[in-house]
Amino acid sequence: MERPYDDFQFIKSLVTKFVGRKSFESALCVIGANQITGWEVWFQVEFARFLAEHEDQPEWKREVRFEFDYRREKHGWYLKPDFLIRKKGAAVDRFIALEIKQHTQLGNCLSNMISDLAKVRRIRRSAVDLRSYWALGVFQAADDDDIDGAIEAKLAEHDLPAHWGLMTHDKIGKTGFSFALLSGVAF
Repeated sequence: MERPYDDFQFIKSLVTKFVGRKSFESALCVIGANQITGWEVWFQVEFARFLAEHEDQPEWKREVRFEFDYRREKHGWYLKPDFLIRKKGAAVDRFIALEIKQHTQLGNCLSNMISDLAKVRRIRRSAVDLRSYWALGVFQAADDDDIDGAIEAKLAEHDLPAHWGLMTHDKIGKTGFSFALLSGVAF
């Protein structure tokens, strides 16, 4: 359990620093005030810039293909996580995968995140060279939203376990947005 927890702390640290930047919070305020949708690619570009300029210099790659096990998946051929990230000093060919989702509604965002986590089960085992797999979602949330309950319900819908020590969620400043970081399968 040590490696997934270390990966969780590393990814959580990156995400917390990224969403805590004033420029990011300002952009989310504009997005929320103007009801802008479809900003997931912008988010990914900004996160790539953040990683490229990060003081710890993590190695990262975008959208590397992992083939599905064709016995388990009849409709798609491969999965391409948004980011593969390697902490400086970690094993050279072992990356942490991160998938990013955004949606104004909490339930839809969680469904999209968990759908991606469920896809990991269908990767051909010989194609896997991942340390762990994570989904990051950004959504609008009110103070009284039961985010833990929503996460638990969505995981149950997909028959996925809840790894509570390997998940987090928090508000993003005073933007009206929150983020959730969920763990997938540890390899």
